[in-house]
Amino acid sequence: MNGGSTPKLISSEMAMLWNTYVADTAAVCCIKHYIKTNEDPDVLPVLKYALSIAQDHIDDISSLFKKEEFPIPDGFNEKDLHNDTPRLFSDVTYIRFMHHLGRTGLNAYSLAKSVSARKDIRSMFKKYYEQTEKLFDMAAEAMEEKGIFIRSPYIDYPKKVEYVSDHRFLGGIAGKKRQLLAIEIAHLGTNIELSNIAKTMLLAFSQVAKQKVISDYFKRGYDMSLEHAEYFLYVLRNDDVAYPSTWDGSITDSTISPFSDKLMMFLIASITAVGVMDFGIAIGASIRKDLAIQYAKMMIKIGNFADEGAKIMIDNGWLEKPPLSLDREKFRNK
Repeated sequence: MNGGSTPKLISSEMAMLWNTYVADTAAVCCIKHYIKTNEDPDVLPVLKYALSIAQDHIDDISSLFKKEEFPIPDGFNEKDLHNDTPRLFSDVTYIRFMHHLGRTGLNAYSLAKSVSARKDIRSMFKKYYEQTEKLFDMAAEAMEEKGIFIRSPYIDYPKKVEYVSDHRFLGGIAGKKRQLLAIEIAHLGTNIELSNIAKTMLLAFSQVAKQKVISDYFKRGYDMSLEHAEYFLYVLRNDDVAYPSTWDGSITDSTISPFSDKLMMFLIASITAVGVMDFGIAIGASIRKDLAIQYAKMMIKIGNFADEGAKIMIDNGWLEKPPLSLDREKFRNK
């Protein structure tokens, strides 16, 4: 029960806590497999730290939900992790996954704190942000030491301060485009990396999924991610911007899945949601019209892909319902 003057959780706090709990139960399953199949001693500390903070979040939120008499989500558990299965990814892929987990976590927890009202919830998300910041730095430093950290392209420093004097700076649909802005290059680079992570996950999951409909779904997602990555690289090359060589995470030849189809569908739904968010931010930062239009088209395509995935999860009884407002019309009809 809520005691004293402590207010009840507001909708944004419910949503962020619920999402964090479910995502961390999924992360625990994945990281346990990564640790068990890890062969690189330099990657192991990053994996162990990631596991420790995910478990810490689960404990925190479980305790809070019990006090609030709020139903604890099912999320994911040992049933979704198949023990003693061969490794599906390389250690290089593991560390890149942790770097991606850190980046998305920083975005999620900064937002979560900004939409939380209660002091204890704000403190909780502040702690989570600081933990995730450490994970991000650990992963980035390990990647730098191994020479696998991919930086955005270098461009020359500006020579002087200038102002725009021509409407053509905004660009058009056809014809010659102006040179890319540094911020546009930054978003192209970020989305290349995200597309490559998605490609790796989707290709690997397509070869181990039990249900053919799910395997086919992952293959379509792989083709879409490949198309996106190639477009972003094309834009950079067309602008004579040299982008460092990209990576394709190493996937083994295993056809035995370490995870349940339910967990793999959730992981792809999560990275799809990050893609929609990143493309939306890129639209806001890209002044060139051709880029904004292309991002918008990609968002529609990703949205349709996500909708198809949600239907597959519903058909299998895997889509756990998040907190939602009451249907007042239903009560009125009664």
